[in-house]
Amino acid sequence: MKCPRCQTADGTICKEGKENGQIVWTIYYCNACGFTWRDSEPEDTLDPNLRPAAFKLDPTRPADYPLIIPPRKS
Repeated sequence: MKCPRCQTADGTICKEGKENGQIVWTIYYCNACGFTWRDSEPEDTLDPNLRPAAFKLDPTRPADYPLIIPPRKS
């Protein structure tokens, strides 16, 4: 799955929501930039052409990220 934020094809399935045995939504995680999204989000979240430029990232330039959140300590 292609990430709507950084455009890499590095999205993996994190969780699937089911109702009556049917998958009704899926949460994806981008291994390149750390973004998570649900496939049922509005188009302005999923379509990179509709996302504001401030929310787009280039995973090859992490120094440009406005805020880095450190991993949780176990």
